[in-house]
Amino acid sequence: MKDKLKKLLDPDISKKEEDQIFEEVLKKKLDEDLKMKWQGMLNSDHGIVRNETSTKKKVSSSNYIKIFLAAAACISLLIALQVFYTAPSDPYTMAQQYLNKQEILHPGASKGIVDEDENRTLAIQAFNNKDYEQSTKYYQNLEAANEEDMYYHGLALLLNNRYSEAIRKFEENGIKSDRFKQEIHWYRSLAYLLNKQNEKAETLLKQIGSNEWNYQQAQQLLKQLDEK
Repeated sequence: MKDKLKKLLDPDISKKEEDQIFEEVLKKKLDEDLKMKWQGMLNSDHGIVRNETSTKKKVSSSNYIKIFLAAAACISLLIALQVFYTAPSDPYTMAQQYLNKQEILHPGASKGIVDEDENRTLAIQAFNNKDYEQSTKYYQNLEAANEEDMYYHGLALLLNNRYSEAIRKFEENGIKSDRFKQEIHWYRSLAYLLNKQNEKAETLLKQIGSNEWNYQQAQQLLKQLDEK
């Protein structure tokens, strides 16, 4: 388990590997918590105490332990399955979940900018504080917005549920930006989907290649759209 936790520090770890490690850690934690809970109940309700040094165990106590530990294991498995495998009922819920679970932060001052616009600094601070409405206002007041500004401006609009405006900003930036090409493609598809423009979302999702960012998530959304 220690090796798996160290793996989380690897900057090249895939999203799939990361999810698998978190799943194993949480399941182990749930198992341990349930064992402690049932042991406490056995002790308080039935007077059964596990004795590690004793070789003689009463048959009745052994049966109780087996029954309760088996029940605990089943409950733990059900909880883990509910946490990790409950599929969203529609593509819009899935899209919103993907958007919510991805921690989106601005790295800081824009690279290559010497005379920093005060509005840019305030826009970045507001964005990282999740005040997307205020961040949008500061981005709108920039004297000369670069491709990074336009990208995060689009994200601020998207995260503030202003989907149509986010789409326009991503489309405007997508023509010019190679640096954020894959990111804009992904978030624009989510914006289309959340704006109930399914056909446009599907077209963009189909264009995400197998070696590109969020390919697996795109396939899951396409599957949901096909079933709708």
